[in-house]
Parts: sequence; structure tokens; C-alpha cells
Amino acid sequence: MTDLSLRGLTWHPYSRAEPTVLDLDLEIPTGQRVLLAGASGSGKSTVLRALAGLLDEESGELSGSAPGPARPGERGLLLQNPLDALVAATVGREAAFGPENAALPREEIQARTTAALDAALVDLDSDRAPLDASGGQQQRLALAGSLALDPSALLLDEPTSMLDEDTAAAVRESLLASATDRTLVVAEHRITPWLDHVDRLLVLDAQARILADGPPHEIAAGLPDSPAAPHRTAPPRSDSRECTGEVIAALRGVDAKRGGRPVLEELEIELLGGRLSVITGPSGSGKTTLLRTLLGLTSPSAGSVERPAAEQLAFVPQNPEHSFVAATVREEVLASPWARDEQLAEQLLERAGLSDLAQTHPHTLSGGEQRRLAIIAALAQAPRLLVLDEPTVGLDAARRAAVLELLDAARARGCAVVAATHDPVLIAHADREHRLSGVVAEEGGPCRTGPDRTIGPVPRSRAIPADALNPLVLSLIGILAAVGSFAVQSWQGGLLALLPIVLLAPLAVRSLRAGLLRLTPILLSAAGLAWTTALLGQAPPLSGEAWLLGGKEAARITVFVAPGVLALGSVDPTALGDALGGRLRMPARMVAASVAGLVRAGHLGRQWEIITHARMLRGLGSRSSPRMLAGATLALLVDALRGAQQQALAMDSRGFATATTRTWALPSPLRRADLLGVAIALALAVWPLLAEMLVG
Repeated sequence: MTDLSLRGLTWHPYSRAEPTVLDLDLEIPTGQRVLLAGASGSGKSTVLRALAGLLDEESGELSGSAPGPARPGERGLLLQNPLDALVAATVGREAAFGPENAALPREEIQARTTAALDAALVDLDSDRAPLDASGGQQQRLALAGSLALDPSALLLDEPTSMLDEDTAAAVRESLLASATDRTLVVAEHRITPWLDHVDRLLVLDAQARILADGPPHEIAAGLPDSPAAPHRTAPPRSDSRECTGEVIAALRGVDAKRGGRPVLEELEIELLGGRLSVITGPSGSGKTTLLRTLLGLTSPSAGSVERPAAEQLAFVPQNPEHSFVAATVREEVLASPWARDEQLAEQLLERAGLSDLAQTHPHTLSGGEQRRLAIIAALAQAPRLLVLDEPTVGLDAARRAAVLELLDAARARGCAVVAATHDPVLIAHADREHRLSGVVAEEGGPCRTGPDRTIGPVPRSRAIPADALNPLVLSLIGILAAVGSFAVQSWQGGLLALLPIVLLAPLAVRSLRAGLLRLTPILLSAAGLAWTTALLGQAPPLSGEAWLLGGKEAARITVFVAPGVLALGSVDPTALGDALGGRLRMPARMVAASVAGLVRAGHLGRQWEIITHARMLRGLGSRSSPRMLAGATLALLVDALRGAQQQALAMDSRGFATATTRTWALPSPLRRADLLGVAIALALAVWPLLAEMLVG
């Protein structure tokens, strides 16, 4: 284990006009605990990546010295956004990803996974999908992924920002216990809880210039006005003329579910005009479900919801970029058809400190500026109800204060403001707190009985016979069926060749709807091929002979493609990766990257939902609006590209960059049922030829 060192480091991303880090010298002795503080945008995240040896010279100019780790996973990096770190389809495989890259034995992978999930207080079974977890649970899971490689140094970017205070305290205690002999560098805005547990407080200014460096309490006490200094604000009391007390929205006796499981039960909440209300509670207690129910995006299973008309309701998502639609800041403020008052828009730009940036593209703003822009764009609609999801997460004290001023302006105008949050400053600032206890929630804190830590296959919604076959055998069925299709020479032989496919199809689909969805592109392609062959083939156009030739080609293409689509459509990407990497010994990095990419593709549906809902709530179109769909598609593409870049960084931080050899946490066994699968594959290969012989 060596010291962490940066000497004369300058990092200038190609996407920025100025360097993020400029001529930084930093030495962190082995075993030292360092708290990294500073304003948003001061370079804390970049410094952590530099210490991890993960600055990519293809995306920026690097000068100076930033020695990397001596072994894969020696420095565990936790990214600020936990969703960017997710690479696997289940909780167990997520935590196992690093040990797999280190080529550890399966028994050791299981032991490391169990220990890491316990240390990070991940209260989910190993077979759960990370995407279904709350933001706080995902944050703990990402932390477990960093701990599983037993790193010599832990580099953590706001590890408790999405956690309630009780859970954050428990995670912090567990982190400190696990870091006894490790170097620890933590970047945080909420520094007070860490001061008693670190050896050194380092405060950064713009471009990672060191403002202060020394004993934690001494530095914190000497910087009372610093953005890094902790403080709480008392809730301002609204004048009675500004606060009408009118019920703007309400949940009455509401029950709601997430993923088929109850998370809210008999919930009673009233939101009053001129009041700021906060929704709090442990991770997984249903805060997001409550907001979705309030907005009309989720229907309650019982009870009723009262809300203003659509044009009187505004929403600010946790990631403000998901709501951006315009090319300039000023256009963004006025983008909604319900934002008609240009004078109000100018006032809001001035209040948010964005007037000088009015012609800037929203995506080039800093995180704090983007947050303020999203809020004033919502306020420009003059809503009666303003709903916000974690509006202050990741913000320093100064930028948080700017957001609170905007919320104060909203409630001063009689707007009912409600925010889901873990931020103690925002909670103290609110008029009302509605705390979800988590009693009914699926997970509300550390489990009493303990979650199942056994790494297993991805659970399926409904078992089918194809599940009994190894993915390699299912692939063989598709390949040999495609080979056999070349024997189809007539429409009669083609129809006969399709017979076993029709008979076997129910064994490989979980529902009729799923099967039809898979086959629809094939059938449309076959119909198109039949038409073009009948029209442009050698026979007289659209004659009986031409249609028979078209039928033959349609049958051939269906026999060629359908078996593979049906067989492989039932295969989980993780199981296929285990088979290709663990059994066929294909290149480990290529297989693991492909599996991670397929898993991430599964995230796109959730991201699409968030992006389209944000636009619909701004009055920018419906699900069938071509303009709205085109804009949402572009936004999804940008989001996917940025997410993929961050995911690659997260994978490399867990030893993926050097994982030329790799262990797979689960075996890919061949069973007796696979003999039957091989027989089916061979039969599909020869049956088209036999069918042609039968029809003469």
C-alpha cells in the first residue's frame, strides 16, 4: 500500500473552456482519513478520480503526475450518482463485479459479496434488481461494490447524500469501521458528522486550489462563511396575507404500490397554499411513489387524490437536465405553453442570478445553475402546486441557500410547495414535515431478519421450459435452425418447415403478448419480402406464380430468424455472459462489457419514462405528440451517452480495465435437458430438407 500523490496536476476536459484542476499538489499518507470540502464545481470529484488513476486522456488534457494503483481495485471509487455505477442485473452480481474482475475463486466472491453488502447496510435480497431500488438503496449498493474488492484506499464522492440522517449515521459508522487500516478520502458538503472521525480537512476553491488544509475542527471553525461550513437555517414564517392556508392538493386514505409491493398505506396529507412541505423518511419508504401519485403518474390502489388542473401544476425532477428542452436559458424559462408572462420570466432570471447566462445553453451550466434554472422554469408557469424531488441534493451551502430563496418566493405568492428530501437544512426550513415511517414500505432501513446474500440467477417472472436449457444450447437451436432454412425451395416446404417452430414456440415465451411482440418485426419483414418478390421477382408481377415465390421467400426468412429470436429472447444477458465467458472462455472483458451494456439498455425504459413525464407535466405534448417524442428521444440519447461514459468509469474503478482473465460468480452447467435441446437443434437443421423431400 502506497501513499496517494498528485504533483503539479492540471486537468483540462475538452468539453470545458477552463481547466477543472490547475497545478494541484496533494500528498495523502497511507492510512490517513481526509475530508474533502468545497463549493459545488470546485473540482472535488475530479480530484477523487485523479487519485483513483481514472482520468481518461482521450477526454481531456492531463499534465503533471497522478500515479495509478498498483493492482486492480486497490483504490475503490464511489461515484456521486449511484445509478451510473450499476452494471449488473441483480444486487448480488452487482457487488460481485469487482471480485469477478480480480479472478477470485467463487467461494471467495461469495464471501466478499456478503461482507460488502453487510458493511454497506444494503437491505435488499441478492436476487433483487438494483433498478427497482430507491436512490438511497442504490447508493449503498454502489458503496458495497467499492468495498467488495477490499481496496487499500476508499475514495468516496458524497456517500450519504441520498440517505436520511439515521441511515447516513449507520452507513458512516460502518464505513469508518471497515476503513480501519485503509486510506479514506471523502468528498462531502455535510461535513459536521465527519469532523470527529477524520485526520484532516481539505477545503478547495475553484480549479481545486487549496483554500485550507489542516486539523478538521480548527479549519471548520476558521471558515464560518465558507460554502463548506455547516449551518442550519430556521424556517421563515410567512405573513398571513401571503399564506392563505387553502388546501391546494391532498392525498386521502391513499394506498400505493411499487413493483407490485405496497409502499404507502392509508396516507393522509394536505398541501396548503403558501406553505413549504417536505416528504421525508428512510430510503425505500415511498417518497418517490408519493410524488408520482400526487402528480398523477401512478394510480393509487385505494383512496383519492386532489390536485390542481395540469396547467396549475409544476414538477422539478431530481436531475434537472431531464426537463430541459430549449437551446438557451431564456427560452427554457418560457418553453412551457403555460409560461406566458415574459416580465415574470425576466424577474425569475434576475432572482436566480442567471440573467447574465440568458443566452447560454442549459446543458453547459453548472449543477447548481441547472437546478435553479429548472426551478424558475417551473415557477414561470405560475403554478398553484410545485413538486420537487430532492431539490438540494449535491449542492453546497451557498447554492442550497439560492434554491431556498426561490422556494420562499414561490410560497410567498401562495403556491403550495412540496419536496421529497433527506436534507436537514431544507427540512428545518419547511413549514411542515410529512415523515414516511417505512413500516409499510418494502424496505425502510436495516432488515430485522437479514436479507438473503446468496448469489443466484436472475429471477424470472414466470418459469418456462426454455429456462432449463443452457444459453449455449438455446443459441445452438437458433444457429442450426438458420442453417436449415437454406433448404427451403418452395412455399409448401416453407410452410411445412414452419410447423415445428409453431409447435415449439410456446415453450420459449413467457406470455402470448411477449411472443407476438418478438415475432412482429419478423412477420412484417416477411410480409414486405413477399410483396417485393411478387412485384419485382422473375415471375410476372403480382401473378399467382409471383405470389407463390413471395410466399417461399417469406417462409424462408421466417424459418431463418424466428427460432433464434424465440430461443434467445428467453435468455437472461447475465446467464449468457456466464456461458460465453465461463464455459466457452471467450475474451472476458468483451463478454463482461456486453453484459453490462445489455443491462444498461434495460435502464432506458425507466429513463424514457422520466424524460417524457417531465415534458408532459410542462404541457409540451402527449405520448403521441411527434415533436415531444422527437425531443425526448434526443434527450434520452444524450442521457444514455453520458451515463455510459460514467458507467465505464465505475467499471474501471472496480478492476475492469485490467481484467484480461476473469472469474464468473455463477457456473453455467450443462444438464440432461440440454441433450434434448441439442436434439431439437439438430432436428430443426434437417427438417426443412425433409419437408422439401416430402412435398416433392
